[in-house]
Amino acid sequence: MKIRCGLIGMPNVGKSTLFNAIAQKSLALAKNFPFCTIEPNITPIPIPDPILQQVAAVGQKSKALPATITLIDVAGLVRGANRGEGLGNKFLATVRECDIIIHVVRNYEDDDVVHVNGQVDPVADAEVVNLELLLADLSHIERRLERATCIDEERNVLLKVQKGLEDGLNARSIGLSCEEKRLIKSMGLLTLKPVLYAFNTDEVDFILNKEEIIDQAENFMSRIGYCDRQTDLYTLVSAKFESQVALMNIDERLSYLESIGVECTTQMSHHTLPLLVKDILSLSLAYTGPGVPLERSQTTKTHIIEPRGVTAIGLAGKLHGDIERGFIHAEVVDARDMIKYASYNAAKEDGKVRMEGKDYSVQDNDVVLIKWKK
Repeated sequence: MKIRCGLIGMPNVGKSTLFNAIAQKSLALAKNFPFCTIEPNITPIPIPDPILQQVAAVGQKSKALPATITLIDVAGLVRGANRGEGLGNKFLATVRECDIIIHVVRNYEDDDVVHVNGQVDPVADAEVVNLELLLADLSHIERRLERATCIDEERNVLLKVQKGLEDGLNARSIGLSCEEKRLIKSMGLLTLKPVLYAFNTDEVDFILNKEEIIDQAENFMSRIGYCDRQTDLYTLVSAKFESQVALMNIDERLSYLESIGVECTTQMSHHTLPLLVKDILSLSLAYTGPGVPLERSQTTKTHIIEPRGVTAIGLAGKLHGDIERGFIHAEVVDARDMIKYASYNAAKEDGKVRMEGKDYSVQDNDVVLIKWKK
């Protein structure tokens, strides 16, 4: 499955620069003028996994493929975007397809980087974006309610959401049940998506004044309009600094970070943001490859498991249709147990590997070997 993460925010807040920092390469055009991003920039981002290499080694595989999320850098949003101002229509259509919103908010002063409103105000900037998302959802719902095909349970849920939006509440703040969310999932409501605010600070604050900036961010979060403090989270980034570091080779990077007091690259956005997305969306990781004969596969692959889960036969289908059709049973072992052994077979001989049927619900950290017949 693909997890799509949309980087949003006003123009010139550092979205494209942060995109490059997370991608660890210069992919997106980052210039000092509004709407330098027109077509979305898209790239896969690996989810850091501390045991993947160990799982591959025990499985005697030469190749290890991490799970990835898809990062999307979309055009800047301005006041009136819900009516098509700026690149509003293109922007909103792209974000509706995302699973989570990463809302980049500028929190640094730089006379060389213009601000579309003339001054840096993180609270006001974030509120502009939030309000545009809310108004876009309201218009979207109103159009759907006008259609004769909007009936019964779907109509009742949309009327409930419409009332909340009119009262200034995000769809995620209304308290919809899982069934109610399922009924309107196809709407792609923007304010129903989880939000992670990324406060973009300068290098000095990011490195030397982090505690102070965290307190400042907490204050911002308490004052941003149309923000849900029960569900919305935040993090600190320094897009310009991190994008510059990303272009260094690994030895230069480690040496430079050590010289300025940054302990390791795990404090950087390319590491922290994918893990935050994983946690916010309650994603799990499972592995395939160990136990497969070397002549058939040299790869250990990581799979993302959604909260609703996947069965063993469902995972088989993700590997190949023939494997799904020929499913016999699954051999399952917890990766944390398996990596204590010299090989997959050693773990199996010690009784750590168990057999499961096609309806088994794959769990976090499972290593799954599908047995099938051609």
